Amino acid sequence: MRCKALLIALFVLVALPTDAALPSSVLHDVPFTSQAPYANWKEPYQDACEEASVVMAAAWIQKKPLTQKIADTMIRDLVAYQIKTSGDYKDTNAEQTAKLARDFYKLNARVQYNVTHNDIRKELAAGNIVIAPMAGQLLKNPYYTRPGPAYHMLVFIGYDDAKKELITNDAGTRRGKQYRYSYVTIDRALHDWGGSSTTITKGRSAMIVITPSSA
Repeated sequence: MRCKALLIALFVLVALPTDAALPSSVLHDVPFTSQAPYANWKEPYQDACEEASVVMAAAWIQKKPLTQKIADTMIRDLVAYQIKTSGDYKDTNAEQTAKLARDFYKLNARVQYNVTHNDIRKELAAGNIVIAPMAGQLLKNPYYTRPGPAYHMLVFIGYDDAKKELITNDAGTRRGKQYRYSYVTIDRALHDWGGSSTTITKGRSAMIVITPSSA
C-alpha cells in the first residue's frame, strides 16, 4: 500500500505544471447558479452552498447549461438524497462534499489538505476546477447579507496573476458569476468545516479537485 500511495503522489506531482510553467491566466467556462436560484433564501437554500457548488461542477462536466429551473431541481435533489442517506444536508465538510459529488453525479473528486491559493492555481492550469470550503465571513464579500456565512464553499474556475486574483463562481450571491477574490483573501479564508462556527478559523485548509472524466 505504501508503494501504491507513493506512485499516486509522484503521478500528481508530474501531472501538474510547475510554477514556472503556469500560464499567467486561466478561465474555465463553468455554468453559474446561486444557491437560491429563485432568490428564496429560506431553507434548504440558506445552507445549500455545498449543493450549488456540486451542481455547478456537474453541469461543467456534463457540458449542460444551468437555468433557474434546472439548478433548483438539482439542488433540491441533492438535499433530498442527503436527508435520505445521512439524515441531514447542512454544513458538509470537504470530504463529505466530495463523496456527495462522487456518489450522486459520479464525478472525479479528490480532496487535498493544507493547501494555498497556489495549489488551486496549479489545478486550474492543469484543466481541473476546484471546490473549496471557506470561513465565509473572512471573504468580506459586500454582497453577502452581513456578517456573511460562518461557513461557505466556492467554485474556483480561473485565476489572473496580473491582478493576483482567483476567479470563482460564488453561489452565495446572485452576483457571484466569475466573482474575484485576491490571493491574500483566499489564503486567509481557506478553512474546512470542523463542526462549529466558533472554531471554523482553526480548521485546516482543503480543496476538492474536480477532474474531467477524460483526464
